[in-house]
Amino acid sequence: MLNDQVIEQLTEEIIRRIERVNTFTLKKIGEVLAEIGDIPPSRAYDLAMILKYGGDYDKIVKELAKITNLNEKEILEIFEKVAKKNLAFAQQFYEYRGMNYIPYEKNIALQEQVRAIAKITQDTYRNLSNTLGFVRTKNGKKVFTPLAQAYQEAIDDSVTALIQGKEAFNSAMTKAVRELSASGIKTIEWESGYHRRLDSSVRMNLRGALRDFSMTLQQQFGEEFGADGVEISVHENPAPDHAEVQGHQFSINKYDDNGNLIEKGEFEKLQETGVAKDYKDKVIDIHRQLKNGDLTDDYRPIGQLNCYHYIFNVVLGVSKPLYTDSKLKEINDKNEKGFKLDGKHYTNYQGLQLQRKLETAIRKQKDRQIMAKASKDEEEELLATQKLTYLTNKYFELCKKSGLKSKVERLNFLRK
Repeated sequence: MLNDQVIEQLTEEIIRRIERVNTFTLKKIGEVLAEIGDIPPSRAYDLAMILKYGGDYDKIVKELAKITNLNEKEILEIFEKVAKKNLAFAQQFYEYRGMNYIPYEKNIALQEQVRAIAKITQDTYRNLSNTLGFVRTKNGKKVFTPLAQAYQEAIDDSVTALIQGKEAFNSAMTKAVRELSASGIKTIEWESGYHRRLDSSVRMNLRGALRDFSMTLQQQFGEEFGADGVEISVHENPAPDHAEVQGHQFSINKYDDNGNLIEKGEFEKLQETGVAKDYKDKVIDIHRQLKNGDLTDDYRPIGQLNCYHYIFNVVLGVSKPLYTDSKLKEINDKNEKGFKLDGKHYTNYQGLQLQRKLETAIRKQKDRQIMAKASKDEEEELLATQKLTYLTNKYFELCKKSGLKSKVERLNFLRK
């Protein structure tokens, strides 16, 4: 059965490539700043013209294009893998109903559907290149600056400072290193002005598209083989509001031959109200809890609002849940048992949240270190290295005390 861990494994190479684009860009800008700092002020303006309109920015664009091309090819492969996994799970129900099951390799209609939906995601991903830039501080305000403009402004600021003197240049260079590395390459939604790191944006968009695609296929297959229920996928260390629902089966809406609703399904009730009975008549409530344990009126429907559970159509009574009640309890108990760090108790879910924060902080310090080294800012490189050492030690202390797996694949850049 498809789950969040599988999707993460399928998409991680794409994210690693995106991180390499960010590193490549910061390094190139750092090298440009170092080149400016090595010349006499009298030549600064002429060099600035060469750098701004020469080959370095072209190298950044070409690297971005190369990674985009590689990732577009892999996006189609990932959608195909998701389709195959969904179809493989549905096979048992086609066979139970005595219906003709067509494997993916011979299912031309499904292959065309996969290519069409993958192309939409590829187009969305390609369009991200038109929304790239850095967040810079101007007149005390944080402003999103397009990639080419940010590159040229970094050169202009450095040249202006160099003409004012070496001390001014060093100060401007350090400011640029801190500002651009802390930002990293970001994407922006022009209408709302909301921006996020490029790697985070790609991860969110791609995983969301794959989740939606999986749900579309499940509904499609379910209608074909006559599903009367759904099963919710399972992953370790779930969020507290969805801990009790994962692994359970629920009935779905029943309709007559004319498409009229006969009976409201429990799954639809869960999505609409946050409360429902599973196939074993256990009441499930996914409303969020306050710190004092009381329930709020707020709840997250399954598969929405950063929920990475997947929904699978089943024939109730035919497909046994993949996880027994005792195994589900074991998963939840282990999550709640958690661990202690710096005298504070964390659930494993909270530990995962802390891991993500540390990973983000580590990534920023690594970017700062890379850019400082490229720009020959030795003092800034030393400060970044010291913070990086502290953060990585804290990260692996967290992993050791919690027993949570370190996201080594996300921290591969530490070895570069």
